[in-house]
Amino acid sequence: MRATFRVLLATVFSVGLLFTAGTAPATADVVDRDTAPSLRFISYNICGASKTCETRDDAGKAEWRNAIVHAIDYWDTDLVMLQEVCYGQWLTLRDHLASRSGVKYDTTWGAALSSVPGCKRWDPTPETDEPGELRFGLAVFAKGGPGTIDLSSKSVTFLAEPVQAEDRILLCAKATVDARTVRACNTHIDFNAPNTKAQTAEVARITRDFANAGNPVVLAGDFNQLPKHPDMNPLYNHGADVDGNPATGVFQEVDENDKSQFTKPDPVAEPDTVPASGCEQSWDRCRSGEPTASKECSDHTTGKAKIDYIFLSYYWFTSVRGDAMECTDKVADHHLLRGAAAWEN
Repeated sequence: MRATFRVLLATVFSVGLLFTAGTAPATADVVDRDTAPSLRFISYNICGASKTCETRDDAGKAEWRNAIVHAIDYWDTDLVMLQEVCYGQWLTLRDHLASRSGVKYDTTWGAALSSVPGCKRWDPTPETDEPGELRFGLAVFAKGGPGTIDLSSKSVTFLAEPVQAEDRILLCAKATVDARTVRACNTHIDFNAPNTKAQTAEVARITRDFANAGNPVVLAGDFNQLPKHPDMNPLYNHGADVDGNPATGVFQEVDENDKSQFTKPDPVAEPDTVPASGCEQSWDRCRSGEPTASKECSDHTTGKAKIDYIFLSYYWFTSVRGDAMECTDKVADHHLLRGAAAWEN
């Protein structure tokens, strides 16, 4: 069964996440903006440098920015976690969200790579002969003016790399959400199997320490792994992996109670599967969720998989809800993931 997970991931690991301002979820499980819990989150891989994503002229860049901003505003988002971000993209969003009238957003940024050629398309000075600003990494936005994010608390951790590959990081900082301080963390895990396991375990350890120190933790990102894979055991605080081993983490995930995703293996078609690979409809929650990578968003993806997550520390948040949004424009190649929750008082 573990091999089956790897085969599926091999079809989707290169995806970078959808770009859309759409508001309809990918399946019938609707989390309505007017009735969902009041704490709101987005995780979005915006595919800044990938060859599979579009290069835009100035008008196209403004259109892209406005669509991202619309998605943030529509959901009345408290925390936005973006992956695969070129520095120029971050500047575009930062300057707009900080200077507009009305609701503003504070932000922080972390570079995983100092230079990525694909980021030239977002270079603020593209007409020069200089190499330009080509940094590539992660960004966090928090609803509120300057100081909403405590920049003195910012940390950028370069994650373990048993197999040499593209550098990956965990970006964390304290932020004010609904008058409370949370630790907001964002990551993008490598798809090479040894790195996926080691990096996920490291992220789980660091964020668990934050939670154990009394910080409500919001952890989001592209983990390049399926919910029931053993690699995810250090994150979840419930359920078993496909081998029957229990989870050991401190997190719930926003889309874990969508019963349309509580599937069971077919004993005839898949006679070698184990009971832990499925979920019963009678359960309240399941390590599952709507696919966030699919051919709907990218012609380069041949399978469907949930590999993007918004994790919330269990003892601080309740009433979690989540949706993977439809792809309405193939500009990036994952689904935008929306989450909601309430404080656990």
